[in-house]
Amino acid sequence: MRLTYITIYCAALATAAAALSSCAGRTGSQNTYANAEENSHYSNVRPEDYVGPQVCGKCHANNYKSWRRHPHSSMNMLADRNSVLGDFSGVSVEYAGRRAVFRKEDGNYFADYYDGEAKERTFRVIRTVGSRYEQDYVAVQVEGPEAPGHPLYVEETRLRFAWSIVAKRWLPQSYLEPTEYPGSEYLDDRSLRYDPFVPDELPFNERCSRCHNTYPYDLRFYKIFSEFGRLSGFPPFPGATPQTVQKMVNEAGDEQWLNTVRFPMDRFVTVGISCESCHFGGRIHAENARTQPPRFVPTHPLLANWTPPHEGARERAEVVNALCLQCHHSGETAQDNWPDGSAGVNSMESTEMESGACASVIKCTDCHDTHVSGPPAGAPDRKEHLQACIDCHQEKTSRDAAEAHSLHDIDTASCLDCHMPRIVQGFETYNRSHRISTPTERRIVATGMPNACNLCHLDESLAWTRDALNEGWGAQVSLPTGLRTHFGDDYSIPAGEAWLAHPQASVRTVAVGAYARSELGESMLPVIAQGLGDENAYVRMRHLQGIEAILDRRLGDGVYDLTGGVAERGVQVGELVERFSK
Repeated sequence: MRLTYITIYCAALATAAAALSSCAGRTGSQNTYANAEENSHYSNVRPEDYVGPQVCGKCHANNYKSWRRHPHSSMNMLADRNSVLGDFSGVSVEYAGRRAVFRKEDGNYFADYYDGEAKERTFRVIRTVGSRYEQDYVAVQVEGPEAPGHPLYVEETRLRFAWSIVAKRWLPQSYLEPTEYPGSEYLDDRSLRYDPFVPDELPFNERCSRCHNTYPYDLRFYKIFSEFGRLSGFPPFPGATPQTVQKMVNEAGDEQWLNTVRFPMDRFVTVGISCESCHFGGRIHAENARTQPPRFVPTHPLLANWTPPHEGARERAEVVNALCLQCHHSGETAQDNWPDGSAGVNSMESTEMESGACASVIKCTDCHDTHVSGPPAGAPDRKEHLQACIDCHQEKTSRDAAEAHSLHDIDTASCLDCHMPRIVQGFETYNRSHRISTPTERRIVATGMPNACNLCHLDESLAWTRDALNEGWGAQVSLPTGLRTHFGDDYSIPAGEAWLAHPQASVRTVAVGAYARSELGESMLPVIAQGLGDENAYVRMRHLQGIEAILDRRLGDGVYDLTGGVAERGVQVGELVERFSK
């Protein structure tokens, strides 16, 4: 059955890729280009075209103040007492027989790694990444076994320990990131598969810097193909020709940045994401505010026959969504994405939008105010989010019309529950999919992936869902025989129970999240508790979060030690299963 599931999964991804290609062609065919003469003296993509958020804030004071409180502004920060959220008070963290100590000295932040009493390495923290759910740290090594001159002493790299803002504790990255750390925590010889005490030698300027900071757009433009095969361009299709890119490179003398994945961090406009990540360079606007409005498309004389018109650009979906797509495409090739093309983890929202039912119609800004920090993940639906649906579907504006369409009380199930289910693994909870879909899609129900109906009706089966979709909406959804292994010969096993026992880890963890939101959660505690013994560290973390959400209290290390030894955890899991069974 595992093979069948993966086969269906891969076929669905191929279909999604074809759909993306088709969407790309449509977007490109709709583009018209600005008059070349109009763009012959305007530039907003070069370093000298950028002015920084403080200049913007002189006129746009309210937006500036809101931005300072927005997570974008703290996506990347230099390490100081205002930015560091982790416990650097000298706290010692034991893991797999070794020890990490996090301390502060003379205004600097350090991580020391020990094997017994012998210090192995010391890292000095340079910058932070994130401020809402998890905070990572980028550092350089100041002591270690490597010879002087080794890159670890010079280049910034991410520590493999992170501070969980939610759990208020230090954890190895493998406990917090599902995509990067699949499989068992330990190898067959009981050594660590992912050893957080071994430095990550991938530099920060090859990994995270492109999406966590603001820099001149020409650097993004130079990368003709992204690591996911996306063409450069704005909107994202069609891409500019290599000849155009080469001219841009030659004019600035930037040949060294054309064919490298390394990033010149000295060209940051801001550390973190600020105004000109979305508005492009604002120098001309700042100098002539009354006569030169900001342009929301990249403009330069060498791009004169390529740049889309800037008039009304901020109201066009393809332009607004392209701005967000610059960063919100991370993970589109991740192995734990869903068969319908939905993301398995967050940061892929724009790519999901492209492949959904509302592609090219809805704008990201219809739901999200880019200047104001939104609600935390998992928060209740907001009026403006639902209004975005109604703006297009006017025929469902009234309560009666909405309930006639959904066959649900709108106070218990919203548009988003059915069309944007919570199947995306965030840092604290489960985010809504941004691939706007319908519960009747074959790629959803027929693959056995978590579907919108059963995420609420966990005690009902896939057969029940199939029949309900047919009776209520006239949808003919067939269930392939390959699903019988996990959902029963007649597909009658409650979907929630089948998902908790599924071989795909992401299916199990999403099911845990659904039970944590459900009145049925307490009755399933014995089954969920068994997941605390899972071989994968991230899966155990998710099961612990689910149990604590159901109980509405934390389990101390004396009850369950998340990072403890295998044997110790095994005893604790047995005791918890027995307790919950009573």
